[in-house]
Amino acid sequence: MNKKALIKEINKLARLDKKRRRDPRFLKVVGFLVAKGFLHCNEKIPLYPNEHINLNDAIWSGRFVEPRILEVLPAAYARFTNHFSGDADLVQKIQHVIKGIKQPNDHTIEFYGMPLEKIKPWFFIRLKDGRSKPLDKRKIPKTYRFKPETVDALKKMKDQTSKTETEIIEGLIAAANMK
Repeated sequence: MNKKALIKEINKLARLDKKRRRDPRFLKVVGFLVAKGFLHCNEKIPLYPNEHINLNDAIWSGRFVEPRILEVLPAAYARFTNHFSGDADLVQKIQHVIKGIKQPNDHTIEFYGMPLEKIKPWFFIRLKDGRSKPLDKRKIPKTYRFKPETVDALKKMKDQTSKTETEIIEGLIAAANMK
């Protein structure tokens, strides 16, 4: 390929990229991810923190405009599931990636060419609002049946220490593990 043809091809791709970056699908997806704190953008874009995102649009944006979207999409889906919709195949693909992050035994998993090693760090970052917890900071709900006298003792300890019952039990377990 000669020099003129190469320059012509590069200019064509630049025009196409500029057109795609103004696409409403891309702006909606990036506006959501920037508003939630997954991505940062140098340009001024509208933020959509409460927007409902179609997974097909997000994947199109990641494949054809900004590859970083594919890196953060599984983590965004894991934290904000109610903001996403899509066909069952896409949801299953993302859930397979999330399962691979939670049980790190299969490193051959990839998401549209994005290896698991690039996707994994996004599951553990703290976001701007602080309401959604990283994967390693989430609490697991469990139910235990205590004797009434144990519950009374726990309430008494709670009143004395101004800690929650959960914090008291976690402290006792941590102390028992130190021995």
